Amino acid sequence: ADIYELIALNTHIADELLRNLWQQCRIPDRFAALVAVGGYGRRELFPGSDIDLMVLLDKGCDEQTKQDVKAFLTLLWDIRIPVAQSVRTLKECTSEARKDVTIMTSLMEHYYLCGNRPLYERFAALVDSNKVWPSKKYFEAKTEELDARHHKYGDTANHLEPNVKENPGSLRDLHTLRWLTNRHFRTASFEELMQKGFLSGSELFALQEAYITLARTRYALHLHTGRGEDRLLFDYQPGVASLMGFEQAQRNLQVEAFMQVFYRTTNQLSTLSEIIVERLQSEIFPSLLRRRARPIDAHFQVRANRLEARSAEIFKQNPTAILELFRLLQLHSQLSGPSDGLIQLLLDHLDLIDETFRADARNRELFIEILNHPNTNSREIRRMAQLGILGRYWPSFDAVTGRMQFDLYHVYTVEEHTLRVFENACQFSASASGDEMDTYHDVFTQTPKALILYLAALFHDIAKGRNGDHSELGAEDARTFCLDHNLSTSDANLVGWLVENHLVMSKTAQHLDSSDPRVLKEFAQNVGNLARLHYLYLLTIADIRGTNPKLWDSWRSTLLADLYQNTSKYLRHGLDSPIEPRELIQEVKTSALQQLQRQGIDKARCLAFWQELEEDYFLRHSDDEVVRQAAAIVNHSSDGDVVVHIHQYSARGATEIFIYCNDRNYLFAHITSALSKLGLTVVHARIITSKKGHALDTFLVLGEDGGPISDQAQCRQVADKLALALENPGRIPMASSQKLPRTIREMQVPVRTQFEHLPNHEYTTMDLKAPDFPGLLASLGNAFVNCNISVHNAQISKLGERVHNVFQISTLDNRPLDPPQQQGLDEAIRQCLQ
Repeated sequence: ADIYELIALNTHIADELLRNLWQQCRIPDRFAALVAVGGYGRRELFPGSDIDLMVLLDKGCDEQTKQDVKAFLTLLWDIRIPVAQSVRTLKECTSEARKDVTIMTSLMEHYYLCGNRPLYERFAALVDSNKVWPSKKYFEAKTEELDARHHKYGDTANHLEPNVKENPGSLRDLHTLRWLTNRHFRTASFEELMQKGFLSGSELFALQEAYITLARTRYALHLHTGRGEDRLLFDYQPGVASLMGFEQAQRNLQVEAFMQVFYRTTNQLSTLSEIIVERLQSEIFPSLLRRRARPIDAHFQVRANRLEARSAEIFKQNPTAILELFRLLQLHSQLSGPSDGLIQLLLDHLDLIDETFRADARNRELFIEILNHPNTNSREIRRMAQLGILGRYWPSFDAVTGRMQFDLYHVYTVEEHTLRVFENACQFSASASGDEMDTYHDVFTQTPKALILYLAALFHDIAKGRNGDHSELGAEDARTFCLDHNLSTSDANLVGWLVENHLVMSKTAQHLDSSDPRVLKEFAQNVGNLARLHYLYLLTIADIRGTNPKLWDSWRSTLLADLYQNTSKYLRHGLDSPIEPRELIQEVKTSALQQLQRQGIDKARCLAFWQELEEDYFLRHSDDEVVRQAAAIVNHSSDGDVVVHIHQYSARGATEIFIYCNDRNYLFAHITSALSKLGLTVVHARIITSKKGHALDTFLVLGEDGGPISDQAQCRQVADKLALALENPGRIPMASSQKLPRTIREMQVPVRTQFEHLPNHEYTTMDLKAPDFPGLLASLGNAFVNCNISVHNAQISKLGERVHNVFQISTLDNRPLDPPQQQGLDEAIRQCLQ
């Protein structure tokens, strides 16, 4: 059905119902009028919209009429009509509107329902006059409100769960344009603005098409959820897509097609809204246009700090001027941007960017200059993307514009994520920020060419959505693009290598134990040299920081920094003469022993304790960790007791909990259950069993606020509770199964288990990939208990909404798992994680 007809029908039904109820309450017309305001006042009622009503009272209203009005409003609530009501006199309308531009805006959109019509007409004349909120003052207040709302939503509509009403490029942007132009021109529609010559025919069509798409989406969302829900959550997107007429065999393809239309609409509306607001500013403040224009070259001039075209024929005569204007904005960085007229001229000539344009040597040179210009490159590349220039010049970018990413690791569409990664990479060139960025700047200064990093940032996800490995396909695109733009073969290959390997450092740091020399050796051999390492480190940081504002934390920062430093040391030592494991073990032991002796701890006791441990222990722990654990054990008075030592701020950005006790069945389940009950999230774990049957388990945890445990008192409390719980394992309640969070369910993250048993090994290795959620390890512990499994070693890591854990496990009598036992454990894990 036509969206205009549906909304009009909703409004008509509300009109008739309210008029009938008003009459039933016998409210005298002499003293009151019923007025539709706000969204209802602009005749825009969606299925879940509140009905904005105002009862307008005459100043001579008697007490009986006030009681009748109160009864009317009570009746509306009793029969569950979702009203947002106000009761005001004309004087109160004026005073309230003057105090709050939001109230003024609500009153501006109005129409008469019933009651005292002359009273309503006096109200309409008052609101429509310039006495309350004149045009200039109103424009300043509403544009400030517009900027604040955009900033609240991250200045982008390209979130994977956008707000249809409030995001940039949403319905609220259309409303704001209507309010601003209504206040200045006294127009009631965009059609009237075209008749006045303020809007072009193409702009009117674009606004109408945007409204249809956004209104249909909001209408479908309200129908699907059965309420006034404006957040287009993952749960709702398939249902809304179906209601919108998108039908695909695969659910993801259906949602992707629908959301790509939605994102393209919001992006286009954002650009058009910016043009119209600036044009209106020139209308309201005409002195800006009266300023003298200052030519800066043969094609462009500056007026009111904005770049203008000197001729409307500029792009037809010289298409290269399309890129030249962005280069000029870099060279004259004090300018606030192109004028609305120049933007419109650009949009009217996008078709000039064709194969001939892209193949032109001067255009290719200009694009690389824009890309490589310090300080302003990210600003102008984003501007080119917003105006559609980047997608026309680089069709691969247009292909990913509005493309969703079906995971919770990314919260933006592909092109928005790409732009943020590029912006992050550009920020590394700035120095003296006084935080961790200074460290990244130091690494940046060691890279031979910044352009290599910038190109890798732009291309790293460019092949998302194609059939095949996006890293490999993107690497091919990157090499071709670089060679076409006159980069050397070695530079093109380096950009391609970075794109192909852009996930390797993140996976190595978060999924593997980077302190293991074997892991470090394999990673270093893949990287090959220090220059590649510098680039890959910066690209990885830029990538993670550009995926999700909540994802980057001290934990991930430290993991990557450790891997970077260890690999740097390895590469400086030389790939042909790597550091031998025995050398590393001896280095850790010597350093740890020196520190322990300085603390007054007996050397003989330390060496005796170390005899219990396999050599692998010293490869997987730093000297500081060895010192803390040895001191905690040696200083403990009784051999049979549970030792719990907490290091509040570990080098890895989390709180380190070390547990030493006699190993026993289900110990892993008991520990993880106790940690879960304490509200702690495990981000990393090392499970080690000594030769004498002692467990040395280290857990890195984060508190409920996502950071380390906040104070020493809480650390002591956690240590005491853990020790008490582990000394009385029979009292530890096993963790109850928790329902998967909504977002994890909708992403449909699969559970994958892989079992491997090497000959002559006592244990079975289980590789588990699964959705992450609070209490995951405790739920896994339940599965191990139910299947009578012992855990001897574990490597716990997480990435976004996923975990990748590796366990060395056995039966309770220390035998490897046979195939039926493996299948039984797999089924138990899936049952616990449902």
